Amino acid sequence: MRQHLHRAFITLLMLTPATSVNAALNEQQTLFKATLTAAENGDQSAVDEGLEKLGDYPLRPYIEYAELRSKLDTLSLSDVQQFSNTYPDIPLEGRLRWAFTEVLGKRGQWTQFDQLYATLDRPSTEHECYAALSQLAQGNRKTAFNEAARLWSVGYSQPDACDPLFNAWMKAGELKDEHAFKRVIAALSNGRPSLARYAERKAQHESTQKRIALAFKLYREPGALATNPQLLTLSEPAHRDLLILAVNRLRRADLDRAIELWIRDRERLQLPFEEQAHLTTRLGLYKAKRFSEASEAQLARLDPDYRLGELTEWRARLALTRLDWPAVEALIGKLPPERAGHERWQYWLSVSLQRQGQDVSERLQQISQDRTFYGFLAAELGQHPFTLAHEPAVFDAGALERLAAEPAFRRMKELYELDELYDARSEWNLATRGLPLDQQQLASHLVNSWGWHTQGIRGAIQSERWNDLDIRFPDPYRSLFEEHAQKNGITTTWATAIARQESAFWVNARSHAGALGLMQLMPATARGTARRHGLPLNNLSALYDPATNIAIGSAYLGEMYQRFDGNRVYATAAYNAGPHRVKRWLEARQDLPLDIWIETIPFDETRNYVQNVLAFGVIYDERAGRSARLLSNQERALLAFYKAGDKETL
Repeated sequence: MRQHLHRAFITLLMLTPATSVNAALNEQQTLFKATLTAAENGDQSAVDEGLEKLGDYPLRPYIEYAELRSKLDTLSLSDVQQFSNTYPDIPLEGRLRWAFTEVLGKRGQWTQFDQLYATLDRPSTEHECYAALSQLAQGNRKTAFNEAARLWSVGYSQPDACDPLFNAWMKAGELKDEHAFKRVIAALSNGRPSLARYAERKAQHESTQKRIALAFKLYREPGALATNPQLLTLSEPAHRDLLILAVNRLRRADLDRAIELWIRDRERLQLPFEEQAHLTTRLGLYKAKRFSEASEAQLARLDPDYRLGELTEWRARLALTRLDWPAVEALIGKLPPERAGHERWQYWLSVSLQRQGQDVSERLQQISQDRTFYGFLAAELGQHPFTLAHEPAVFDAGALERLAAEPAFRRMKELYELDELYDARSEWNLATRGLPLDQQQLASHLVNSWGWHTQGIRGAIQSERWNDLDIRFPDPYRSLFEEHAQKNGITTTWATAIARQESAFWVNARSHAGALGLMQLMPATARGTARRHGLPLNNLSALYDPATNIAIGSAYLGEMYQRFDGNRVYATAAYNAGPHRVKRWLEARQDLPLDIWIETIPFDETRNYVQNVLAFGVIYDERAGRSARLLSNQERALLAFYKAGDKETL
């Protein structure tokens, strides 16, 4: 019965058309967009005509919302409440409430403001300032002024809406020297000396002014504390903040001096461990990732009692670079249990024991049960089959059809096809909030069937269906990847895994850095690659077309493969971090075994990226029925697991 239901479900998915966000809009969608624009512009006759023609089109509420937003300043509370009552299950209802609450704050209509403010999930700073003004208007001075102190004592400027609150707070004489000093420190720590000067002028007492003057001195000359320790004393609790400020400033110019200063004065000024931990970890990570001869000794001095797990992990990595297997074993033993038990460190414990002459076959077999980079690596070394642990979803077709007919999912599908993904995700978040996990999984399969693979992947995680590989690892552009991978001398699997890691198959993805499309191509890289390979790229918007993006992305990946002599590990790292960085890393540590080189990539993002791409490749090959390998013979021969003379057995 279970198998039959799954087969029916898969059949329905195959029959459901997956509309591309780049497809031409249908008549209703075109009319909706025109009517929405009219609503935003206040063209009532065009809105009325459009709404009449649209009938029961799912996105009608978005037009009504646009109408209300266009005249937000003239609305009444009853207008907003009517919209909320009409559409209680649409994200727009919360947005309108959120916006109108700010309007009520500007108007000073405190009774109505308080009524709506209490309903907001995530009030803005403006809302918080208005809420404090409301408390002040009601005579609750202590509550209002406590909030004013909290909002003022930060290292950045606050919105103009907060000025009346701050002015009332200051006029009442509630701005104390402690607030001025706190804001000076916060502003200097945030690199805002002009704001710190403003806060300095609020200090009244000579003792505070002296502390602030010292703060500016240490901001400008943090090294002065190294030569004159008496600048900070144990008798002044505020000097702990000044120490942290000075060390952070000195770190930028001279990391080693900053570490020495921190080790000396964190104990001298008796900072509690909880206050030390963040900066100690930060300094240790900066030092560890430089891989200098002094790195390991400095980490040992920073954390002599192995209390900071992240630093202990990097001490183990540094021991790996020396191939000091007893030290690796000992350091893994110092990790907190939750870190030591991770497959990463279980793998390295197995390697260290194997290099010390122990039989680790049972350990490798146990690690190979994990569907991770380390699990797959252990499987290859121990000659065990890869473990996918796939648990396919089991739904009947009727359940999927019923969910698709729900108003929220009808709106969601229209928004997806209109490429309004912010609104579509908002609809998703509200519609799936509180749903049972099996219904969240069903919803993930539904949106995946539309072609919205990114949200399907997120939904699998949200519903904790880690083993539902059908939605976690879709393969929507197989023919394009096959065509262009073959042209560029790389495997289909590798290119697909890159796209899965880069964008989760979101064709219109754009990163903060400006990378575009499925394979997240930077504009300059895309232009140069297209020119070298004779590929058309008339404008950057073409990178949102899957065929263009995959063609250029595969060509660039092929270039990296050639540049790094057929080593996919180095080429994958170069695709993420850039070939020049990888070249520097290789020049510094090329003699290391390949798995140690991966483990000691100084960019956490790139290390995880490389491991994910290689692991995803195994999953895609296994699911496609292809012969799966985590590493090629050439790559595998470079692993730390093998002693000299063992490599010919591969």
